[in-house]
Amino acid sequence: MPDPDETRRLSLRHGSAHPRPLTRRVFVTGTAAGLVATGMARAQDTATQDASGILVNDPPAADPVNGAGLPGTGSATRLVIAGTADTPSGKWATALAPLMAHALDRPAFSLETTTGWDGVTGANLFDAQQQAINAPAALVAPGTTMLTSMTGDMRVHYDYQRWMPVLIARQPTVAVGRVALHRSLGAILGNQQTKVAVLGPTGPELPTLLALDLLGLRPLPVSGYGTPDAAMAALRAGSVNAIQLPLDADFAGRMADLRNDGFAPLFVNTTRPLSGEGVQDLPDFMSVLRQEHPKATLAPLAATWHAVAAAASIKTALLLPLLTPPASVARWRHAAEMCAANPAIRQEAADNRDMLLSGAECMSFYMSLMPDVNVILGLRRWLALNLPRWRNGMGTGKL
Repeated sequence: MPDPDETRRLSLRHGSAHPRPLTRRVFVTGTAAGLVATGMARAQDTATQDASGILVNDPPAADPVNGAGLPGTGSATRLVIAGTADTPSGKWATALAPLMAHALDRPAFSLETTTGWDGVTGANLFDAQQQAINAPAALVAPGTTMLTSMTGDMRVHYDYQRWMPVLIARQPTVAVGRVALHRSLGAILGNQQTKVAVLGPTGPELPTLLALDLLGLRPLPVSGYGTPDAAMAALRAGSVNAIQLPLDADFAGRMADLRNDGFAPLFVNTTRPLSGEGVQDLPDFMSVLRQEHPKATLAPLAATWHAVAAAASIKTALLLPLLTPPASVARWRHAAEMCAANPAIRQEAADNRDMLLSGAECMSFYMSLMPDVNVILGLRRWLALNLPRWRNGMGTGKL
């Protein structure tokens, strides 16, 4: 007969031992474990279903910088124009948009025009929509957008120093009048002022006002002259002593008529001598200032003039948001350089006498609009001191 102890050991080895008695403790523990396992499984199934619902029902995130949403969304690249369609920014955007879309290999751009002559409304809109899903990819804005920000206008809710330029079309302006740049003793003792036709005291004629102040000619802006023709009429009528004209395709004809009436170009609001047909005899302002008041070139107001003149000379600029990915910025800049080299665009610029800046030259020029903070504060202090005097000096005038 087999040994009872050996039989018991074999039974235990092959799992044939008697089951463990079902006690209350064992039952409760097993039931709890089962409930926990079931709950975890259901939670996992629910999470999977929710994730599936998000992937199916929610629209994909847009890629505003590259010009469209992810595949299947059908959203187009949005360009905000800081101005109406008939402004320089609107016209340049219309000409550049098809070429830029082709260079970026994107569908046709969506151009969104805004109101306002100085571009502030469009710039505010562009900045406010940057947090939207389908945010605008770029802004097309005139230099008055930056100039208005420099002056501390309360309407401004954007920071132009957070934008990145990819293409700029610029055009200097010329101060014209019958003014002696070298002040005589009689003019000094007589406390004479130089009346300047302007759109507004802080408008695009600000470079000429600053320049005349640096020359010691005590500028007095006379507001309400928003077009070259209106300013020329005021000059001929003797209402003002100086005006500011754009150096555009019509400048030569306008200047010829004014010369016949005894007026002459005073200086160009630029830091470099100009070259080209019909502009060789136009002196740049810094050359005039060095000749008349050499020490004034080192004054803080001279640095302010540099920034203001650069901003006022921008006819339009194509700008990207600051947080644009570097790879996208590189693509946009390459596309802008291709557009600037396009024969049709070059001819358009030549017809308007606009100078196109792209690549490193564009970025370098835009940096001149971002001087030291003391320069901007100096401009605002200068305006704070002069605006009350200008208002009192004009009396019942247009200011």
